[in-house]
Amino acid sequence: MPASDFTGNKSVRCDNPMRFVRAKRLKIESQPIFSQINAASAEVWKECCNLMDWYQYQRGYGHAHWNFYIGEDCEGWMDKNLTKSQPLHSQSIQAVRASYFKSWISYSVLKKTGGVRNLKPPNKRKKYRTTQWKRSAITFVESSFFGKRVRLSMGAGRPKLDIKLPKNFDMSTNHLIATIELVYDYGQWELHFTYYETIELPESGKGVMGVDIGEIHPMVCFDGQDTLIFNGRYIRSLYRLRNKVLAGFNSAISQCQRHSKRWWRLTRRKWKKIRRIDNQIKDCLHKHTRKLLDQCELRGIGTIVVGDLTGIRDNIDYGKKSNQKLHQWPFAKLVNMITYKAKALGIKVKHINEAYTSQTCPKCGNRKKPTNREYSCKCGFTYHRDGVGAINIRQKYLGCLSVPVVADMAPPLGFRLEVPVALA
Repeated sequence: MPASDFTGNKSVRCDNPMRFVRAKRLKIESQPIFSQINAASAEVWKECCNLMDWYQYQRGYGHAHWNFYIGEDCEGWMDKNLTKSQPLHSQSIQAVRASYFKSWISYSVLKKTGGVRNLKPPNKRKKYRTTQWKRSAITFVESSFFGKRVRLSMGAGRPKLDIKLPKNFDMSTNHLIATIELVYDYGQWELHFTYYETIELPESGKGVMGVDIGEIHPMVCFDGQDTLIFNGRYIRSLYRLRNKVLAGFNSAISQCQRHSKRWWRLTRRKWKKIRRIDNQIKDCLHKHTRKLLDQCELRGIGTIVVGDLTGIRDNIDYGKKSNQKLHQWPFAKLVNMITYKAKALGIKVKHINEAYTSQTCPKCGNRKKPTNREYSCKCGFTYHRDGVGAINIRQKYLGCLSVPVVADMAPPLGFRLEVPVALA
């Protein structure tokens, strides 16, 4: 795919190449063998867990204790001892093993740093697991009679897995595909394609944009002159609808005998509706973040500063409804979307501690906790409370938090999503 497809500017050309990872999802028709393949991947994971237990036992270390041990020979030793007569391709087996060790590395780092409380090691046995194929095990075929198809290699002596692709599938980017994953998602089978490609980055600006991530307003931004507020009313309504749909279906399902025809029918309908709402929420987040990056390009922004919200949900108790809203707050998704979209434009994303940024007056530095959506200070400064947070995040990153801003701030600029209206 050309660089212009990611940068949004066809005239941009610079000597600043960077490698990106892109992912695409494709819904496919179900085949009985799909469940068997993902069950085989789960068996490889179980075997890795058993081998790790034996490896620790031989060396006198506790499997899930502080002093567990993984030597340099562990991964190679496990690779030699894994069962080779699997229905999976050898590289698919290696992908499961690599994922298992990656989980152990993450566990060991978090165990030493204490980043997560009640941390559990990655030794949970699973019934099914996503299966991955690497480039050498992937073959694309196109013919006038059979159409477009992808064939995925299996274990020795086993036929390839043949999957039909839609007519509009772009075969011109096949050489960029690095991996394919077979994923089961809420009753729907999907292929997840991973693309590795190098694109040319445009020259980014020098401006700094402070971004305050919120639950009511997903993003409130300040670039030194203007405050941008992205309205989150429609996203919040979708989460309320999601909760109502879940409650209604769960109430009906609880009255059915488990795994009966009615139980399965209601379960499929439930996840079909939930998947649709989740897609709507994801679409809204993409539109908001895309609009933010368009504004950054327009205003010559080179750095986006986002408040760090790590651990914000720990020990919260604001009541049942407020706790539900905070636990469903998709701030991590927003930050991830901002990060990878900004990276494709050559814009840096920095994280900063946002403690007291919504309580500090940008004019006099006095600290006051606002009681409504407007921040009013005794010095006479009045502004939107989330706008105050965005201003202080930017000022804090620039090292001038105590330097007063302009007394008469321009009114915030609002961005609202276009809500689809059902035709009568």
